[in-house]
Amino acid sequence: MVGAIILSAGKSERMGSPKALLQYRGQSFLARILASIPSARMVPTIVVAGHHYDEISRAFPNNQIVFNPRYEYGMSTSVQAGIRALPAGLKGVAVFLVDHPMVDRQTIEILVDRLAPGRIVVPVHDGRRGHPVIVAAELFDEILNLSSEQGLNSVVRRLPERVVEIFVENAGVLRDIDTPEQFARLLGEDQ
Repeated sequence: MVGAIILSAGKSERMGSPKALLQYRGQSFLARILASIPSARMVPTIVVAGHHYDEISRAFPNNQIVFNPRYEYGMSTSVQAGIRALPAGLKGVAVFLVDHPMVDRQTIEILVDRLAPGRIVVPVHDGRRGHPVIVAAELFDEILNLSSEQGLNSVVRRLPERVVEIFVENAGVLRDIDTPEQFARLLGEDQ
């Protein structure tokens, strides 16, 4: 079994409001990601929140929301909080970013199917690496030992031979919605 961690702990300063709660096609970003996760194959699904913990918890009372008290020290602290909340015995975990709401279920299933012991699975679209990143359980200790200045990328880059790049058709693996302008463009595509 593979777990899922959705990172949603940042301040969303550039956006001006919690990205997890932004509405697109009648769903919040977080709801879209939760709906795309193949729940029969990915248990548990943990949302890591920080600055907007109260709002996210109220909006998603039936989901496991973990508070990261160190969210201001960087994204790696949220990945660590999520890993600490996982049960033992998982094959690995998929790490999602809440500001990448356009990843579809089929892409996630393709990535999970390619996970092997000691490996990191990364989606690639148009020659660029994207998200979610799937990390084998054997690497959890390495992630838990990262300093707050180090990101998950330092684990990905440490030993290139353990990274499995999967070329996917879904451009959503690259689609990062960080600013009001990017969000407006996303909304404009539906008109």
